[in-house]
Amino acid sequence: MKREQGITLIILSIYVIIFSIIIALLANLSSYIYNNLEFISDKNLDISEFNKFNMYFIEDVKSNNQVLIENLVDNNNKEYIQIAFANGDIYTYTIGDDSIYKNKQKITSKVLDFNAQGFKKDNKTYIEVTLKVGTEDEANYKKTINYVLKYW
Repeated sequence: MKREQGITLIILSIYVIIFSIIIALLANLSSYIYNNLEFISDKNLDISEFNKFNMYFIEDVKSNNQVLIENLVDNNNKEYIQIAFANGDIYTYTIGDDSIYKNKQKITSKVLDFNAQGFKKDNKTYIEVTLKVGTEDEANYKKTINYVLKYW
């Protein structure tokens, strides 16, 4: 008598049971993930806005030794803060615009408050920048940093 190798009913039912268990586990995992998506916050996105500003600003701070910081008013009576470096790069924050521009190119958004002051100490020029980033409901990130201009 020949022995035929094939799928028997027992093996077929074992396959069905195993695949049913795997599908049930994947369904439970998927359900768990989708139910907990509401707990994910977007605070890290606000910190990335600060990092974008910091990346551009540090590059200009370390390559310049002179800066002019002014609080100005434009023709539409909007107040803005302007930071002009010796190489011609200008950073602008218009109060109420929630964005910082470098030479008319938008580099950050979601900026709730921005303030900059310059001072000299020990033959070095410093720029003190206070930046608050977030949404109208909640300011997620606030930082004050002293940047030292090139002094060598």
